Amino acid sequence: MPRFFAEIKDATEAVIHGKDVAHITGPLRRRTGDMLSIRDARQGFAARIEAISRHEIRLSILKTEVLQDRSPRRIQLGIALIAPKDMDEIMRLCTELGVHDIYPLVAERSNFRQITEARRQRWEDIICEAVKQCERGTIPRLHPEQDVISFLKEAPMLWPKRLIALKDAQIGIGEFGGDDIGIIIGPEGGWTGAEVAQALERGFAPVHMGRTTLRAVGAAVAAVAILGA
Repeated sequence: MPRFFAEIKDATEAVIHGKDVAHITGPLRRRTGDMLSIRDARQGFAARIEAISRHEIRLSILKTEVLQDRSPRRIQLGIALIAPKDMDEIMRLCTELGVHDIYPLVAERSNFRQITEARRQRWEDIICEAVKQCERGTIPRLHPEQDVISFLKEAPMLWPKRLIALKDAQIGIGEFGGDDIGIIIGPEGGWTGAEVAQALERGFAPVHMGRTTLRAVGAAVAAVAILGA
């Protein structure tokens, strides 16, 4: 059962608005008097449905509940823009696996180079739905897109420990740990030589995720899963 985002009015009352109302009263068949798990940005609550209308559900808060993150590490992911449907999967799966920050990067070989407001909102919605489903404590932050060279210049100030995924790297990603670690994943066509050189100059350590070739989606998901283990 998902944990739904709600507007917490005070210590005893909450309200759910929008499309979740139809989901809760339709497929989930929840009615007045039923229990429901809800949350705000960080805290979980057990609540009881007190009233249902077409556009909102009013609830009584019965108790607070602790929400857990999958890993205590702050895992940061820089992902070169690839096909939109593949980016959708990265947003969903990496959220479930505990990513803390997502940085969309415009690389030389990216499939597209600009994120529309509608696409960004779709990604935010996917992240929100994944948070509801997995009940993690924190909500990942989706950063504005940025060209990869500009990002690499700023990275030392953003990420204390920095990795770049390269198939021919000598060290596996599992050799690295730490509470605050970031990795960048290239597009399907790979990083250019100039992008790799810039990353190495900025202190990124090259790592591999096995000797088989992973698509960008698989690499991003594997990286977040391994770093968060």
